[in-house]
Amino acid sequence: MKNKVIFSLSFLAGMFLLNSCLNDNKGEYWTDDLAGKMYATVAFPGLQTQSLLPIPDEVTIKFLVNIATDALPTKDYTLGVAFDNAAITAYNAKLKADAGTGPYKTYKPFPSVKLLDPTITIKAGTRNAYVRFSVARADTVKLTGDYMTAVSITSVTPSDIPIAGNMKTVLYAFPLANEWEGDYLSEGFRDHPTLGMEPFKYPKLRFATINGTAVHKDQVGNYGGYGLDITITTNTMVVNGVTVNKCDLKVTGMGDPTDFLVYTTFNGEPMNYYNPVTKVFELYYAYNKAAPRKLRETNSKI
Repeated sequence: MKNKVIFSLSFLAGMFLLNSCLNDNKGEYWTDDLAGKMYATVAFPGLQTQSLLPIPDEVTIKFLVNIATDALPTKDYTLGVAFDNAAITAYNAKLKADAGTGPYKTYKPFPSVKLLDPTITIKAGTRNAYVRFSVARADTVKLTGDYMTAVSITSVTPSDIPIAGNMKTVLYAFPLANEWEGDYLSEGFRDHPTLGMEPFKYPKLRFATINGTAVHKDQVGNYGGYGLDITITTNTMVVNGVTVNKCDLKVTGMGDPTDFLVYTTFNGEPMNYYNPVTKVFELYYAYNKAAPRKLRETNSKI
């Protein structure tokens, strides 16, 4: 039977330049032959994503470091960590190689970062501890920019265990969120030409940033086959005494990208706008022009 490795080595995915298994200095995997050996690792290495709001506030991020072993350590180990821009350069090179002649992103180091725990001690009888760093002034970077921070384990004290070369680095990509990104209560109905009225209510539906003025959700009404892009425009109108922003809608994922309709009113009330006071999207649209599936939605930010 193979030795059991702690939980943090059991869920590794999305590795960047990393083997999916722990390697020792001889390149072997974590098999029975490695019984009794120990390694310093980042518990979830590779690429992670953390969206940021375009605000000046400092945001603290933490990740888990780990002593990988089949028995609890009997003494304290102190790990040294540092920012690692060379890992970002290597990641960019991998993206370019994987893309071939196609498009690819090129990440830049996030300009305002601070390492809060340049050393962290994993106490005897335990395997894990959190390392923290902070990012700030996201309001000064471009919404369309591609930013990243990389942190690597650089030392172990005492030095009687090695750093796992393929599990020593975590990379955080920082897509910048616009003000409309977030979780929404989504409720309304789909009026289907043959199935009839289908009411729905989702207590938590994610709207994700596309760019500085648009968000995307992964379903239309109660139908998950298509998605919806919502662009918040500078065109305004007054609804119930509140100045609201008109929205442009686009149903995504269809074979014919033009096969949708947008209705300007519902029961005489104006539609397809964002209310900046209540943080609510009021939408009315349809897909399949030949036999429209009409969607009436109220999406309220949680």
